[in-house]
Amino acid sequence: MAGVPLHSPRRPTGGDVLVFEGGPRAFERQVIVMAFAPDIVQEDSPVVITTEEDERNMKYFASFLTGRSPLCVRRDDMSGVPVAPGVATARLTFRRRHLYWSVLLSPSIQNQPRALAFLDREGRVLLEQSLKKIPGIHATYEEKTDKLCGVWRRVPRQYKTLLRDGDLHIALLWGDTRNNSIDGALSGRIDRYPALSSEMFTTLLEPEHPPASIGQGACVDYPTMEYEDGWWGGTAVITAVAGATPSLYLAIVFNGVFPKTPGAPHLVRVVLTLPEKNQTIIDQVQKVSKPHYDFNVLEVSTPVSAAELRSLARGRLYLSVEAVGSPERRIVGSVRQKAACELYNAPLVAERLPATPAPEGLALLYIDKEGSLVYDIQVDNLGITDPKITLVEEQGKRHSQVEILDTRIGVLARPSARIFQPLYEEQLAVHISGDTGPPLLRGRLTSRMLPDAAGSGPALLRRTGQVRLPANMAGLAWLSVDSLCGLYYETVVTGSNARSWSSWWLVTHTAEDGGARELGGEEGWVLEPTAAELVALHVGVAHLELRHDNVTVLLRTRVPQIIVPPSCLPAVPGTADNELSAKYTPGPSEDQISDYSLFRLNVNYCTQRDKFYKLGEIWTDTETCSKCWCVLGMPRCEPIQCPPVNCLVPTIKPPGQCCPICTNSTTAVWSENGSCSLADQTYAPGSSWHPYLVPGGYDTCAICTCNFQTRQIQCPRVRCPPLKCSEKDAYRPDKKACCRVCPELKAKKPDEETPKDQGTPRTAEEILAEGGCKFPDGPLPNGKEVHPSIHSHGEQRCVTCRCKDGEVTCVRKRCGRAACQRRRRVDACCACARHRRQRRTERPAHSTHSLTMPVARSPS
Repeated sequence: MAGVPLHSPRRPTGGDVLVFEGGPRAFERQVIVMAFAPDIVQEDSPVVITTEEDERNMKYFASFLTGRSPLCVRRDDMSGVPVAPGVATARLTFRRRHLYWSVLLSPSIQNQPRALAFLDREGRVLLEQSLKKIPGIHATYEEKTDKLCGVWRRVPRQYKTLLRDGDLHIALLWGDTRNNSIDGALSGRIDRYPALSSEMFTTLLEPEHPPASIGQGACVDYPTMEYEDGWWGGTAVITAVAGATPSLYLAIVFNGVFPKTPGAPHLVRVVLTLPEKNQTIIDQVQKVSKPHYDFNVLEVSTPVSAAELRSLARGRLYLSVEAVGSPERRIVGSVRQKAACELYNAPLVAERLPATPAPEGLALLYIDKEGSLVYDIQVDNLGITDPKITLVEEQGKRHSQVEILDTRIGVLARPSARIFQPLYEEQLAVHISGDTGPPLLRGRLTSRMLPDAAGSGPALLRRTGQVRLPANMAGLAWLSVDSLCGLYYETVVTGSNARSWSSWWLVTHTAEDGGARELGGEEGWVLEPTAAELVALHVGVAHLELRHDNVTVLLRTRVPQIIVPPSCLPAVPGTADNELSAKYTPGPSEDQISDYSLFRLNVNYCTQRDKFYKLGEIWTDTETCSKCWCVLGMPRCEPIQCPPVNCLVPTIKPPGQCCPICTNSTTAVWSENGSCSLADQTYAPGSSWHPYLVPGGYDTCAICTCNFQTRQIQCPRVRCPPLKCSEKDAYRPDKKACCRVCPELKAKKPDEETPKDQGTPRTAEEILAEGGCKFPDGPLPNGKEVHPSIHSHGEQRCVTCRCKDGEVTCVRKRCGRAACQRRRRVDACCACARHRRQRRTERPAHSTHSLTMPVARSPS
């Protein structure tokens, strides 16, 4: 693949064909031999200044991983690793010394690899990264997109040279995670692909008829055309151009489709089909003058219709490549979204001067494996309860609406095909407005690579009020911690030239100087953060501030909790008797603990009555009869709830006990010896209590008892009476009710109601406390059914929404397909016209379409 850049596609016209002849053997390079060790330390070397063209050429890379890779992966003892079955493809983006990577695995790969490695041309491992799931947005994104994502931080200059010269390889490793063994590998060479800058869709091709068996022995260096020790396959970079004349451009990289005849020219057939309609979009034959063992390229372009473009966006098209005369070695695959691990975010700024405080917000979205749009819109100080959220394509002064988002958080299934090109070209914006008038908030979406570790996503930078800021000033921040304990941050601020006269600070309140560290510009890293800073990020109490003159805080945010690797967190010194140790002093090797010793009492520990408790620990304060638990350095307590007791003899209440105790004997002598133990808590013999659960509090639907004689614990739950109605109609009177009840059957007719009968209206808090639901038109009582209203369409009589136990479920009435074919109209809700937005929510005939409405979260 080295030395064969795929150039950015021009906009193709009617049916022209771009033929690529030759291969990597025709582009032999002068290799610069360098003496280096495979385990070079990643020193903090100076940043090399490059031109814009060099930066662009060094940005986009790709790799194609099959059993025909010319690289033989080797273990530490230089023995070859067997080739693993399957096919994979990788996309890599080099940005500011970091190499972001993403990997797509073929459906035939059942076992997930344990690690991803970068290797030199001799097969020696330079860097190995674990593929263990990282909690937070990283794991959610990988699950929703079927991608593997990561980043190589601070690539050393020696390895950057290998990347530039095409001598760097990537490999997936299989083996035992306990001893990091390598039992199988799938590798490929990394090469430059400028065409990836316009990639919108991709295809991973694997054999239609996979080989029954492959060799299990060590890999072979520089195999020949006749050698077969793994799977063959291909990948395609696909660009779709929308507009008045839609068209497709395909750059296909493949191997293994040719018969085992070295050097002879062959014809290759490329077919793109829509199977569900038995429709062929592309069927072309091209000539490959000199087939190669590991790497061949074809480039094809063709005009398409708008309907075919929609099918492409929804993953309905299939691509196949075969050598004419060798259909048994055909490779096939479905078209899906682009392979890069990309998110799209935007700070939302005010379009006009509003009343104080100014509205602000952020938008985050990405495309999942089904081609659906996953979005999260956060706003603050907006002033309206039902905003109109639209996605708008902005090209200069021309704005055109592309999609409407019904909620602030959700998934838009089957989005318009028009959305992808402006999204990938960063010409798509989020507009939030009222029923009329210009948008109150807007922001243009920009792409960013998925970080290697993060909490719940970006944090909204909020105004502090210490100084008057421009109305259109807003921002967001990303922070992450890698496996080597390095802290990385990236900020985006719009509406102000803040970068020229301000700097960023990380604030943890952990030291005498206030626990503030100056970070510098809009993005960067801290290679060795203190233990206190890492713990503050791990617990979720650190703040990021934009300061002017290092004093005045312009913007501030609380950093979402980051899952810091356990190896980066310091050990906590403590004592077995739960007492504060006055004799503890950090030793010479515990210099980082000196900052942490103060911080552990502020955040990770709580103190009460000369005792300290760990974060999340539960205890009983007998002096105040309270149950307490430690929350970020502050004890949170509530009164003990004593369950009712039914004793054969009068109860007793010994000193130090808050609830009555049953002995069930007139001669029994009470003693604390032999107390019951449950979940690290001790209970007196004969006592009864409700289980205490964090953070919900007491579970009053269960009563635990420590038997006075046997010292055994029993926790039976409340037995609910049988229902006299169906399970569907039953509901809970309030959220903590132990049993469900049936709705009242008797109800007065509307004409019999009087203001006196109606009584005082319930407040929203009372309705929600009784199991009601949040709804755009106001809170719904539990069990209530309504027709929703949309501000631009009025009441939707054909949709019925029902509130049950805090959750709203909406059902739309649908007509049977047979009725529509006979042009019969059952009632006003039976619309048989096939409108585009109706097709987006179609379901099989004679069924109802049920969905759970996401409840928009309040801005934090």
